[in-house]
Amino acid sequence: PMDLSHLREDYRRATLDVGDVAADPLDQFRRWFHEAQEARVYEPNAMALATADGDGFPNVRMVLLKEATERGFVFFTDYRSVKGLELDANARGALCFWWGPLERQVRLRGAITRIPSEDSAAYFVQRPRGSRLGAWASAQSSVIV
Repeated sequence: PMDLSHLREDYRRATLDVGDVAADPLDQFRRWFHEAQEARVYEPNAMALATADGDGFPNVRMVLLKEATERGFVFFTDYRSVKGLELDANARGALCFWWGPLERQVRLRGAITRIPSEDSAAYFVQRPRGSRLGAWASAQSSVIV
């Protein structure tokens, strides 16, 4: 058996004073995201996305935040992927950012909607050629036989 009970950090550096929190949650997120960038956190835009299938079983995987605006937090996925299909069936999810060096995490949950297809197309064409080819050719999350 794996005994992992001894693996525990004592988080003492980071504090959260309500008086230091911005009134607008998006402003607060932007401030903390900037701090994560300044701290050179590896891929500060990496976030865990949790969805649920039709039976309510959760799935979680890492995706990359591409935009954070008043309209929401934007990430991209293949609509045919497991997460894409789960979001078609249940358009709710949760996100979690973990910035270890800052001893900070940010959690969000709510409705997930598709962005306009023009925005998806614009993102797709700016991706590196190999990435575009891989996305076009693969049936993401499908069993290969």
